[in-house]
Amino acid sequence: MLKKLFRQEWKSFSFAPMIAMIVLAVVTLILMSSFMTSFWEQDNIFVNLFASLTFLAYAFALAALSFCVTLCTAIRFYKNFFTDEGYLMFTLPVKTSDLLLSKIFVAALWKLVSVAAITISVLVIATVGFSYLSDTSVIRFFEEFFDLFALAIEEMRDALAIPVSMFFLWLILLGICSLFYNILFIYACICLGQLWNKHKIGGAIVAYFGLRFVLRMFRQILSIPLSNFYSSYYDFDNISTGTWLFGMFISLLIMGGLCVGLYWICSYIMSRKLNLD
Repeated sequence: MLKKLFRQEWKSFSFAPMIAMIVLAVVTLILMSSFMTSFWEQDNIFVNLFASLTFLAYAFALAALSFCVTLCTAIRFYKNFFTDEGYLMFTLPVKTSDLLLSKIFVAALWKLVSVAAITISVLVIATVGFSYLSDTSVIRFFEEFFDLFALAIEEMRDALAIPVSMFFLWLILLGICSLFYNILFIYACICLGQLWNKHKIGGAIVAYFGLRFVLRMFRQILSIPLSNFYSSYYDFDNISTGTWLFGMFISLLIMGGLCVGLYWICSYIMSRKLNLD
């Protein structure tokens, strides 16, 4: 059933982000194509105006894709569960956890897709733009890039007390936790807003700032013992392997715990405190 819910949610969710992604692709192609011509070598007011408008449109397209995914994440969750559609959703012969997980997984996947699209677009523009400005071939650009990347890996290997592969694995796991945390934070705020008898959207906004403040204070309180633990290490190179592993484990534990806590808030309110008035 979770697979069917995921497939249906993916179809319903994808329209607006797909439009935003197409707009980003078109603007990227226009900007990339302009770099490959002699257009930018002309010095007149129309070229300068076109350049300003193009780069403005490109920046807007980048921001629009990310914002669109976040907006769809919030709107679809609220509309499907806490409006008239909720009467239908919660009468389906499925678990509340399946309904919630389908929303989380689709939102997370689209967030990854949007990040990948933005990254590819920026890399393409940066590569073509650098080749145009420096009069260097694309192949030479990538050769210099990979040489610089290899040098950075060597510097990290000398600085870190743990294998570089383990460090990147930690970054990936932390990024995954952060991805789910951001989605669950939005869902938890919407769920908390539904506890209000009236002005539920206003309640969700109040919950956003209130929960954000509480979680920030919680992180700061947890950071105090960690700061004391690391206070004896003034030299970055002297941090031991055990200290590195401890810090990495604690950071993952905190992020994972926050995700579990936010998921519990959503699940509890949707199962025990549902208010569809």
